[in-house]
Amino acid sequence: MKNYLITFLKGILAGLSIGLGGFLYILMTFLFSGDNAELGKIFGSILFSVGLFLVCTFYLSLYTGKIGLIYEAKQSKEFYISLPIMLIGNAIGAFAFGYICFFIFKNTDIYISALNAANSRLQFNSVFDYLTTIIKSFLCGLCVYLAVKSFSLNRLKPIGIVLLVFFVFVFVYCGFQHCIANMFYFGMANTMNWYTLVNLLIVILFNSLGPIVGVKLVKLIQNSK
Repeated sequence: MKNYLITFLKGILAGLSIGLGGFLYILMTFLFSGDNAELGKIFGSILFSVGLFLVCTFYLSLYTGKIGLIYEAKQSKEFYISLPIMLIGNAIGAFAFGYICFFIFKNTDIYISALNAANSRLQFNSVFDYLTTIIKSFLCGLCVYLAVKSFSLNRLKPIGIVLLVFFVFVFVYCGFQHCIANMFYFGMANTMNWYTLVNLLIVILFNSLGPIVGVKLVKLIQNSK
């Protein structure tokens, strides 16, 4: 029980960390708007990696960073039980940080940037929109797995940090969807409705499936050496 409590608390901290990355992205899109919007997107995508760097450096419990382990090898019963516990902790941390930012910035233009980020993830007007969300969620799961794996194989070495930033940059800049980041965006935008739930269910599921490809890619690279 003690281990599950630690996992839960580390899950909350991981959610807060990803929320921080999401806020840095929102802040950059706010500071570099208009003609400089592309710069804001680039800087925001790079700075988002701060959140995952904190998770990896302090061994926090991020669901999307751990789920890939089940495709690498059979895990213990305790590990499978810990996955939903850390996901709940992630949700609490991300939503809480999001709502704190909402109350601080709700009367500013920064809130508008957060609202735009949240609404862009809630477009479900056709089957194509659902398919797009599925693909973006799957690819995000792949990128997160590769980022975490690259860092763990090269812990605190320059190449590990560079690869982590690179894979995070790819999924944020390309608009891939990360379930914990979305929780932060929805919290900061104070957006909770049916489509929010639909989005999170889809993104959680396909973030969880994305690492399947990542595991095979890593094994292929390791076997080729």
